[in-house]
Amino acid sequence: MIGFLRKYHDSLIEELGLFLSFCLSECKIVLCGQVENHYKLNFIINYPKFPYHLVILQEEIERFAIALMEKFEQNRIVVEFTVETVLFEKIENIDPGIKQLKK
Repeated sequence: MIGFLRKYHDSLIEELGLFLSFCLSECKIVLCGQVENHYKLNFIINYPKFPYHLVILQEEIERFAIALMEKFEQNRIVVEFTVETVLFEKIENIDPGIKQLKK
């Protein structure tokens, strides 16, 4: 994971001059009977040493999320911005391991 993140980060610097700082943590997602290991990335938006327009940051973070999804063969990935949450997914199916609540 770290190797991929570093390589992607290096390409952002080389190709766009974009220094995109992030914090990586391991966590667990708990949902309806499932407990799954996950990684959480927090981006340091507009770090004072490298200020960027928010639109550029959001676009690059979304591209980064899609690259992560492809690299690690994930069906979906969520990007949480301050003002909105964006979901990228390949198929809409819900994992059969999740118990669906009936109304």
